[in-house]
Amino acid sequence: MINAERLRKIFLDLVAFNSPHGQEREVNRYCVELLRDAGFVCQADSAGNVIAQKGGTATDAPRIFYSAHTDTVQPTTDLVVQETDGVFRTSGNTILGADDKAAVAEILEAMLVLEEQQFPHGDLQVILSVGEEVGLVGAHALSPAVIAGSIGFVFDASGATGTIITGAPSHDLMTISIRGRAAHAGFAPEKGVSAIRIAARAIDRMRLGRIDPETTANVGIIQGGTANNIVAEEAEVYLEARSRNLDTLNAQVQHMRECIEEAASHYGGEVKIEYLREYLGYQWREDDLPLRIAAEAWRRTGGVPGYRQTGGGSDANVFNARDVPAVVLTCGYFDAHSVNEHVALSEMVAAASWAVEIARVVAEGTVV
Repeated sequence: MINAERLRKIFLDLVAFNSPHGQEREVNRYCVELLRDAGFVCQADSAGNVIAQKGGTATDAPRIFYSAHTDTVQPTTDLVVQETDGVFRTSGNTILGADDKAAVAEILEAMLVLEEQQFPHGDLQVILSVGEEVGLVGAHALSPAVIAGSIGFVFDASGATGTIITGAPSHDLMTISIRGRAAHAGFAPEKGVSAIRIAARAIDRMRLGRIDPETTANVGIIQGGTANNIVAEEAEVYLEARSRNLDTLNAQVQHMRECIEEAASHYGGEVKIEYLREYLGYQWREDDLPLRIAAEAWRRTGGVPGYRQTGGGSDANVFNARDVPAVVLTCGYFDAHSVNEHVALSEMVAAASWAVEIARVVAEGTVV
């Protein structure tokens, strides 16, 4: 069913667009043209998300939506794609952008196949979000009414095609603003209170990295001071913690807070702590309906479904928090967010076939 050469072209066209967050308009316009060819009515919301809809012939089937994002983690200016034995990489100077443009290509190809083959299907939506990589911006901005009552299939996980994600963590962000007291580092250092020293003491006492199988914590950025000869009056520290266990996450965040407060008290400084729960986690069971649909569809392609949990978030976290069931599926790319990122055309063909079969399984109503 899948036109591999067309899929190849779509993918290469997509990665040619430089589309970090805020620059998705042109790649989205390209996607809209193909979705219209597949019979969809398309619009963009105020955030820039593409919302495509198509009525179905299987009137009793539940409405489903496919989701992916069109932004990448960093600019891909001067991207050069190298294809060897059906595997796409870059020259090593930029990311490839297969996260998540491989998924976008797979969904677009699947929608074209559904139109060409005239397979029965229920009402369909395609949601292509913006700003996923910088905090699920597009998903948060999407009106809940757009996808209410639907079942979602989010193609946005690394690894060989055919694995279903059963759980993802909640994610907390902390911004710590530390204030000490400036002094000349050579003439009177004892009169100063170093904000950087406060940060160092706090970080040294924190539990970081892999806390347990479900929980991680990290210090991502630390910055402060103005010159070598001045005791640093101010510093900022940016931290995160994630866990699939909400009680554990809350305990980790409290621990990090206490480390900061203790260090400030010890040296006589002040701290301001800003906290954000960026998204909530979720857990699925293998016998939940979205997973059973995905599993049956993958079996129809000739595969055996795999299952795993993840330590990363996706738009599905937002959808599930709004009581719109959405399951994340792997789509064939590897080493995302690095210059070693790569994806094979065979994996993309398999994922596009999976997307087609999902619509067919739902239309048949055999999985309830």
